[in-house]
Amino acid sequence: MREGSAAVTTALQWLGLWVVTTALLTLIGVLNTAAWVLAALSAVAVVVSAWRALLVWLDHRRDIRRDALYRATGQAAVDAMTGVEFEHYVAAVLRGIGYTVELTRATGDFGVDLIATKDGTRTAVQCKRQNRVVNGSAIQQVVAGAAVHDCAATMVVSNHRYTRAAEQLAEVHGCVLVDRTRLARMSRPQPMNRSR
Repeated sequence: MREGSAAVTTALQWLGLWVVTTALLTLIGVLNTAAWVLAALSAVAVVVSAWRALLVWLDHRRDIRRDALYRATGQAAVDAMTGVEFEHYVAAVLRGIGYTVELTRATGDFGVDLIATKDGTRTAVQCKRQNRVVNGSAIQQVVAGAAVHDCAATMVVSNHRYTRAAEQLAEVHGCVLVDRTRLARMSRPQPMNRSR
């Protein structure tokens, strides 16, 4: 949403400049043809900036709604997802619990599908949607890829469970394992803190 904030700020700056300039020129009585052209150009710039800010805001709202729909998806729907759909689902779940998430490119990602950032810590995430238990190779891949993506933490998320060897390897490397049950718990809407 950083781009959206910048667009809104730019739109407000142009609007403020236009209002102040028009008011000053009107007050001193110098509102001639050249000033009108300048005012019209600045008004066009304000409208264009406001339109861009509106589009960014609408995109952000659409992303929020899509994330909410993904998180509301049941486990049966998760099992039917493609690998890419599962990555988007996991990204939505992580955003729902406070992470900022970026997807890596599809090829050459070095075993890292997502980079999730929370409290300044970058976490390399590998998403494994499959029909069988996840073995240790997923942990090996994400641990190796974390260094390439400059991540301090690692996580493997699956719609299934993990082998005992995978759990031992994850423990050695400090890799967080999210299995089917934990993923379902994470996808539930978080209660809002309301102070009275």
